[in-house]
Amino acid sequence: MKKIVLIGAGGHCKVIVDLIESLKEYYIFGVTDKKKWGTILNYKIVGDDSELENIYKSGVHYAFICVGTISNLSIRNKIYSKLKNIGFNIPVLIHKGAIASPYAHIEEGTCVMAGVVVNAGSHIGKNCIINTGSVIEHDCKIGDNTHISPNVALSGGTKVGNNTHIGIGSSVIQNIRIGNNVTVGAGAVVIDDIPDNVVSVGVPSKIIKIKK
Repeated sequence: MKKIVLIGAGGHCKVIVDLIESLKEYYIFGVTDKKKWGTILNYKIVGDDSELENIYKSGVHYAFICVGTISNLSIRNKIYSKLKNIGFNIPVLIHKGAIASPYAHIEEGTCVMAGVVVNAGSHIGKNCIINTGSVIEHDCKIGDNTHISPNVALSGGTKVGNNTHIGIGSSVIQNIRIGNNVTVGAGAVVIDDIPDNVVSVGVPSKIIKIKK
């Protein structure tokens, strides 16, 4: 089995552990976290991120980011860049309980959780979270480092940019374009395109804030 180290010991890490155990392909070496000690689901915290180079040199050549819902998605980008610079392989993780079409393309560092459906012609970028029970319909395009929350439904042809967070239970009608660095609030119904760098909420979803 391939040895893998997990980055971040919060709640999202527990779900990634469950996903990895469903695959039976990786051996979890341990978890790094700023608190530096303890365990999570019986896996040892082996230090903070300053230990990553030593972990790689010890023969652990796979890593995965387990930092989940945060207000600043750029943190995930910084961790991703650090892991790549060290030399880690960052795999695609697709839960055994997910359905991903062989005609969909999913890039490295992305996790696809239990109950997700990714349909044909869709493209999901690097370092994304496609969370529990979400539906990515045919021909959707999702950029890098984007979080599609649980029970989100993206209709066919939807395009979502980089560093965007689509809140839990949101629905997006077909062929909508959602920009980069966007937050869509929980339960929103998106029926119009959303530009870059905004927060949009409600039914139907309306822009309430421009991000700096």
